[in-house]
Amino acid sequence: MTHNNFYQIFFQWIEHIQFHLNLSQHSVNAYKRDLEKYLNFIKEYFSEEISLDLLNRIDIRVLRNWLASRIKEKFTHRSNARAVSAVRNFYKYLQVKYDIRNQAIFSINIPKIEKSLPKSLDVSDVIKLISNIQFISKERWIKNRNIAILVLIYSTGIRISEALSISLSDLENFEFLKISGKGKKERIIPLMKIVEITITRYIEILPYKLKSSEPIFKSKKGKNLLRNNFQKDLVVLRRMLGLSEHVTSHSFRHSFATHLLENGADLRSIQDLLGHSTLQTTEIYTKINSKFLESAYYSAHPLSKK
Repeated sequence: MTHNNFYQIFFQWIEHIQFHLNLSQHSVNAYKRDLEKYLNFIKEYFSEEISLDLLNRIDIRVLRNWLASRIKEKFTHRSNARAVSAVRNFYKYLQVKYDIRNQAIFSINIPKIEKSLPKSLDVSDVIKLISNIQFISKERWIKNRNIAILVLIYSTGIRISEALSISLSDLENFEFLKISGKGKKERIIPLMKIVEITITRYIEILPYKLKSSEPIFKSKKGKNLLRNNFQKDLVVLRRMLGLSEHVTSHSFRHSFATHLLENGADLRSIQDLLGHSTLQTTEIYTKINSKFLESAYYSAHPLSKK
């Protein structure tokens, strides 16, 4: 098998995880980078081109050296766990498609990841961010675009990838938002009036024509706005306001869930709104809420002040 033929297999696997496993584009890109680094390591380790035969010869010793090299490069436990998962997935694909039955990767223990609580923002910080994001751009339509995105995420709890992919046809006359989330699972989210107001203000002065089926949020050049580009704007805003590093587009989603829970919404409803497949995923917000309740308890109870 030639070098070029092998990389055809590589890109076939990329298509497989993107269209058959329904992974997000962010996850696909991460898996792609992880596997590329793994293949480069194997190529250098054996001083030969990558082939199916070479991959079939990999043993546990080689894999441990690969993981050790990642640790030396100071990759986090989370990154290493994801890399092992990516390589396992690739070998499963090779087994089904090319009868490669090397089981060494499945003997590697995935590095344990310490689960951290989602980092939500105070309501005052959310308002401050939404109010000030207009000041990082000189163009009025981009100011309106950025405000609309933050209002949309905080009002609905959708992921940034979901926000950047919505079209006019998803908005159901601004009464409901149709979202096709992870695993192509569709959910319907009610829309507040402020979402209609901010998106309409943006679209009214958008210098590009929109089709009803295309994503509404555009870059400066009229292309679909990318997650990384919007995140760069948030970094500038965060530094301008002197806020912590955990201010990201995803922290607005966490804040949506946390603030609903703090104000009495039930966990099952929050699960449906977030699009979590299991209640267990949503329950992590109860740990945040318990800290909020503890703080409220000690600050409000008369005996705590004696």
